[in-house]
Formats: sequence, structure tokens, C-alpha cells
Amino acid sequence: MAKNINVSRMTFQLEFGSQQPTDETNPNTDEPITEFKADFSAWAGRWSLTTEQTLTLAGAGIKDAAVFFVRHNENLSESMQLRYNKTDVYQIDGIAFDDGLPPDGFDLITCHRVVNTHA
Repeated sequence: MAKNINVSRMTFQLEFGSQQPTDETNPNTDEPITEFKADFSAWAGRWSLTTEQTLTLAGAGIKDAAVFFVRHNENLSESMQLRYNKTDVYQIDGIAFDDGLPPDGFDLITCHRVVNTHA
């Protein structure tokens, strides 16, 4: 798959996890407020999208799309979210798993930024 990835571009860590309820409640809806809770992290880099890929994602209604690459990790799931830069949370839309042998295996994670509204 993505064997031409330059590992020197893996300059940050992504945190992988999900939204979990907190002890706080939204005063307007009485629903529990959730926050991102990390299960594990992995070194990653940004993958540049081609024009065709950008248009395909836009046609699918995916806004604020990003693609990251990490070493092959069987713990990744499309039901997960990831946190980038300790602040931005992204919903995973798809994972292109590389079943190659380490250290050559990389997975490409396509995701979109999640906007939380608690008010």
C-alpha cells in the first residue's frame, strides 16, 4: 500500500479513543456532557490528499477531512475517534489497513473534524 511513506514525517502523536460521559450535565437538555477519552496513542504524520480524493470526500459530504498515517495497528477501528494536537477531535471515516510486515506496514486513516456543541 503506502510503502513510500517517509517515517521522518511522523512528528506527532495521535490519541485514539471515544466520547465518554462526564459527571456534568447540559443545563439546557439535561443530557450528560461527553468528552474525548484516549485508549492509546501512536506516532503519526499527515498524508496529503490528491485533488481527486478531496473532490470524492466533498461529494460524500465529508467536510474538514484529514488523512493521517500510522504504523500498522490492528487495534484501530472505524468506530473510534482520534485527537490531534491535544485539542482537535476527528471521527474516523475509513482506514486503509496495510497488512505488510513491520516496519514496512502503514495504515492510512481518513477522518473528519468533529465539532462539539455543549450549549
